[in-house]
Amino acid sequence: MTTHKATAERQGRFWVVSIDGLPEGEQNVTQDLTWTEAHENARELVSLVLETEDDPAAYTVDLVPADPAMFEVVQETEEADAAVQEAEKRRRVAMTRAAQTLAGLGLTQAEAGRMLGVTHQRIAQLAPKAPNKSTKSKKKAVAA
Repeated sequence: MTTHKATAERQGRFWVVSIDGLPEGEQNVTQDLTWTEAHENARELVSLVLETEDDPAAYTVDLVPADPAMFEVVQETEEADAAVQEAEKRRRVAMTRAAQTLAGLGLTQAEAGRMLGVTHQRIAQLAPKAPNKSTKSKKKAVAA
């Protein structure tokens, strides 16, 4: 997948977006009122200039503000978001492991849930009970 870097500069009420990597002599600038429009129109411009479908799987446009202060705070927020996503992933793994361990040690789903601060239904999702063999035998005997 190709990524095209686009730089947006605030000029009055407008965002003026320059797109790097387009063929020389082709239009590589668009002007828009909002950040959302700037991103959408940058994608559309890349699609038109390269004569390709506007398909998110084919290419991306990385739109960044030209102003260093704006860039810094946006980048800081993106890094914080990535850290939150990574922490949430680690939390899911730890929660699954804890639920399975506690259930494996004989705790009820309700007890494990109280220990981990979640519902017993969540524990049941993370550490489902193994089917009871005696229940299966009884069902087979009744069915026969």
